[in-house]
Amino acid sequence: MIRRSMPLCMLLFLALTLAACAENPNEHVQSNEFFRPAAETGSQDEAASGNEAEQTQAVAQSSEQDEASDAGAQQAESDDSSQQAAEGTAQQESQGAVDEQEEDQSQDGSDGVPLQTAEDVIRRYTNPTYGYSIELICSPFCAPTSNGIDRVSFGSETGRALIGVDVFVDEELDSEPLVRSLLDLERVEFSSIETTTTISGEEAERFNWEEDRRATGGFQVRWHAVLVRVHGLAIVLRAGAVLEDYDDVADALERAIGSFFLPLEIAARPGRYERFDFVLDYDTGDFAQEFGQPTDNPPSDQAGIFVLQSTTALKAVLTWQTLGEAFYDGDTAITQSLRDSLGIENVSGFVDAGSIDGRPARSGETETPFGTGVMMVRSYAWYCNDSGREFVLHVLDPEEPETVALPLIEGFRCNDTEDAEEGVR
Repeated sequence: MIRRSMPLCMLLFLALTLAACAENPNEHVQSNEFFRPAAETGSQDEAASGNEAEQTQAVAQSSEQDEASDAGAQQAESDDSSQQAAEGTAQQESQGAVDEQEEDQSQDGSDGVPLQTAEDVIRRYTNPTYGYSIELICSPFCAPTSNGIDRVSFGSETGRALIGVDVFVDEELDSEPLVRSLLDLERVEFSSIETTTTISGEEAERFNWEEDRRATGGFQVRWHAVLVRVHGLAIVLRAGAVLEDYDDVADALERAIGSFFLPLEIAARPGRYERFDFVLDYDTGDFAQEFGQPTDNPPSDQAGIFVLQSTTALKAVLTWQTLGEAFYDGDTAITQSLRDSLGIENVSGFVDAGSIDGRPARSGETETPFGTGVMMVRSYAWYCNDSGREFVLHVLDPEEPETVALPLIEGFRCNDTEDAEEGVR
């Protein structure tokens, strides 16, 4: 093995640095941002009527001016030069008034209605895997993108307010013990529990409570959680803020709760990634994220990165990209992917690694300092010729990365058809 000294922050480049960057574009965030409050229909009609009257008056004035101009021209034949100068001055004053009116109208919209502006903007985030959506107000929630899959969260500009959605496989529990279990709220006393509905009509329950962690250096936080149980899933929308800031962000929190929308059907399930016509099974206890290649693009069937992070460290990275089979080389694929995704330049010990979904695979290894010990990295590369894509998997573990890799390899399929799920081992 080749030992290479590398700071831990480099090793966690994707899971930490990129995850903290909220500017990664999400193609499911509406691009048509809109201002609020919107102009009321009645006020628009009144404004439009007022403009129409002003325009009619302007036309009438213009007609009178034209008639006066004609009369002045006829009179000029018999009047002296002083009368002609006076008439010219009157015409200039009238034209100046018309120009001033046109300049005022140019500051309005195309229909003459004054443009509506506001300090905040609303954008709707839609989760690409499960299809639910919420509205986020900027400010305070000005980064309406998330790389999360089963778990997404949106922090406020100050970092003292949060909106998030978690998707779980539903359990055979009543709603209150289910929420306590899913959100680890065993010692919390709910101030109220309310029966409600989402904007799309699903029955839901809303839980309200406060947590006081000031004794341990934290904050007193006011929280809300909305539980929706549909299609065998338990979907929890959580929203909260530090109590001192709560009044300033309450409207934004309530907007997200009130706008929670779910699709008619949800086929996706936690623990299975199959967005781009391949399948990867993973542990639902890990935090799953997705990125594009390069990371300032959204993921697609052409290229992307899937990241698994445990509660303590980066666990696995899967990269894929479209590539002609003649250009595929497993060792080169591992070297390039390891460098681009984890910042590790050196890898050695390339060997044949059996097959993954019936495709021949190559493997390589390296290690890097981690705390007081080392983190071992095992990489695998294979080519799916039916979709023309190269896949590279990197798994990280202080002792046995192969053990971490095994369930991910066994749960991978080159495509998501029924035949592929029965694949050749």
